[in-house]
Amino acid sequence: MRRKNIYFFKSILLAGIFVLGMSFSLMAQEQMKISKTIEHEIDEEIMWIQEEAAITIGIATKTEKKIEDAPGSVTVISREELRRRNIRTVDEAFSELAGIFVKRTKGLMDTGDFVTMRGFNDSEYMLVLLDGQPLNDGYTASLRWAVLPVDNIEKIEIIRGAASALYGGNAVGGVVNIITSTPKSLEMSATGGYGTNDTKRYRVSLGNRFAEKLSIGIGYEKEVTDGYVTTPVVRTIKNGEGNVSGGYPMNDDTGNITQWVVGDRGIQNGEKYSFYGKAGFDFSDTGNISLTVIQGHHEYDYEPPNTYMGTLSGSAVSGEGFKADFSPNDFIYGGIAEDDTDIYTLSFRELFGRIHVNAQTGLRKTEYGYAVESGGAEKNYYDCPGSLTLIDTETWFSEIHGDIPIGKNHTLLAGFSFRTDKADTNEYDVPYYRSFSDKSSSTFHSGGKDEIWAVFLEDEWKISETFALYLGGRYDSWQVSNGSSGESGDETQYESNNDAEFSPRAAGVWKAFSDTIFRASIGSAFRPPNIYELYRTRSTRTATYEGNPNLSPETVRTYEAGVEQYLFDRKARVSLTGYRNDIDDLIYYKDDTENKTKTRMNAGKARTHGLELEASYNIHKNARLWGNYTYTYAKITDNPLDPASEDKYVAGVPKTTWNLGLDVYHQWFKGSLAGRYFSKIYNNEDNTDIEEGVYQTYEPAFYLDGKITFIPYKWAKWAEFSLSVDNMLDEDYYEYYIQDERTFLFEITLRY
Repeated sequence: MRRKNIYFFKSILLAGIFVLGMSFSLMAQEQMKISKTIEHEIDEEIMWIQEEAAITIGIATKTEKKIEDAPGSVTVISREELRRRNIRTVDEAFSELAGIFVKRTKGLMDTGDFVTMRGFNDSEYMLVLLDGQPLNDGYTASLRWAVLPVDNIEKIEIIRGAASALYGGNAVGGVVNIITSTPKSLEMSATGGYGTNDTKRYRVSLGNRFAEKLSIGIGYEKEVTDGYVTTPVVRTIKNGEGNVSGGYPMNDDTGNITQWVVGDRGIQNGEKYSFYGKAGFDFSDTGNISLTVIQGHHEYDYEPPNTYMGTLSGSAVSGEGFKADFSPNDFIYGGIAEDDTDIYTLSFRELFGRIHVNAQTGLRKTEYGYAVESGGAEKNYYDCPGSLTLIDTETWFSEIHGDIPIGKNHTLLAGFSFRTDKADTNEYDVPYYRSFSDKSSSTFHSGGKDEIWAVFLEDEWKISETFALYLGGRYDSWQVSNGSSGESGDETQYESNNDAEFSPRAAGVWKAFSDTIFRASIGSAFRPPNIYELYRTRSTRTATYEGNPNLSPETVRTYEAGVEQYLFDRKARVSLTGYRNDIDDLIYYKDDTENKTKTRMNAGKARTHGLELEASYNIHKNARLWGNYTYTYAKITDNPLDPASEDKYVAGVPKTTWNLGLDVYHQWFKGSLAGRYFSKIYNNEDNTDIEEGVYQTYEPAFYLDGKITFIPYKWAKWAEFSLSVDNMLDEDYYEYYIQDERTFLFEITLRY
């Protein structure tokens, strides 16, 4: 399963030699600029604090605008902001933002990493872009953030709220665009880090610009950790006499049934690495063509489990007249998992007369595999057979759009988009559940293909110097075909299915005063069913989960209004945004208890509404205090398939979150200190998981993270020494799994 990427590695090496060789000739000239460069970088950070409104953003309208002119609730995360924090994976960059909740329950070892926006409880409700190309996969429409590099990011643009009028499906809770960096001069950096749990981090990059036209940048980064124990082994207590002592009691997540902890499933470790390269060529004063390539890998594994009973088999003494039976197989949690993702993006932009044209095409391929145990009660970590699942997905995407000035007061954005996804899933028997080797022929197969054609228009009407109105919409035609599911060689073939959605939007921006801005919008959005929901059928020991090829898209009607106020000569900023989303045709499981099947159906309705409050204050030219508060009311309003879930909070979404932080800048050092709180999160649809401090529950928590970087300004301006501390207060809490203790990471970065 693991690919060696030999050809790509050779290409990276040759490109590196080329860039480095061309760059050495310029080093003498660049050496004299180092001091000024570092001073300029520090000045840029201070400028960013003081002139936040001057930052440009393209995600809100697909045209560059000042952030205060954008018709929506937007945020820009700069490269320097990423460097100030301990960012392991890209999704962690959003963890301190209003309206967004990042649920990474096991750090680097987690593959089920979810980012929720505005009450939508899964990443499939958020569209993620890389330089404008969608990254949501063609299988579950989700994204495994760990395969993406961090060090090549120039900035991240985020718009909260429905954006299907410009971006189509999945742009329901919001859109994120990760913009990669393009070298402007000779740039070299190397980072090495070591920390708790034998964590090791390496990041290297090299780039240059030649003849003021050609830019080339390459890089590699890797992080590996031994991890920690995440999962206890819990067994149900029942009447009887036990024969071994040890362990301890623990309630289940409802707080009603006492269980006995007999051990843990071992230390879980994780590893990620990625190669990246980007080349850009300015073929004219206004035109550019660029190619971005990323190849990322992520994997996890488990060390041998631990028993607290002195044996892997027996009956635990769980009180007088009570016991908890356990066997070797109970100590097995999961096998290994690996994810390999390739991303290729080709972009073009040029000014033709007064028309700005942007075009791009790209490919995203993913090979994901995981194994689970399938042995009997006496099979253990060392000899248990398993079932291997391999998933191949491929997504092609193309888009062209242009913004056309019409008269003095109108700019028309018009575009065309095409996307096609293909996914295939195969299951195999393997003799050992912790290896992908010696697999059988495929025992089960499912797969399918979709195509989405779209056109979109939006008119920016500058009614006055202080008021702009945006009117537009997008038409998406969606079709699925080649669907099949069943035992390999005897699959059921499904007929094609198609649908269409029109997503309108009206938005306005009113600069009532020089420092007061009002925004409002109304529109609709949709999420098409993905190939997993349409065709994937899987069986567990308790039920069979069935796909449904006749599913329709989920639809959303959305309303939003907000105000932004600058104070004290723009040293302070306060914003408040309110929103409401009405969701129809939610996809839920229809539970047939007699036949032990669960089939996906369009049946549910939900409503989310909330408030997002943000504030920041520049307490000094080199320091900023900031904070935000989010209130999210997300409930199921109608669900005939599961009436117990009606009027219950949507699983996976906290009702309240708040973040508070301090950023400090100086020519000698820079630092970041941030506290994060989230309220109770339900994991069960009926909200019965009310217990706290136990396995499989999400309890309210507050934790504090910090990072400080020292720059020897007069002696070694090219070096940075940093210390990151996560969970500084050493809080002990559960986010389904037990969370890690206080951790440290020390890094040295050499930068030219």
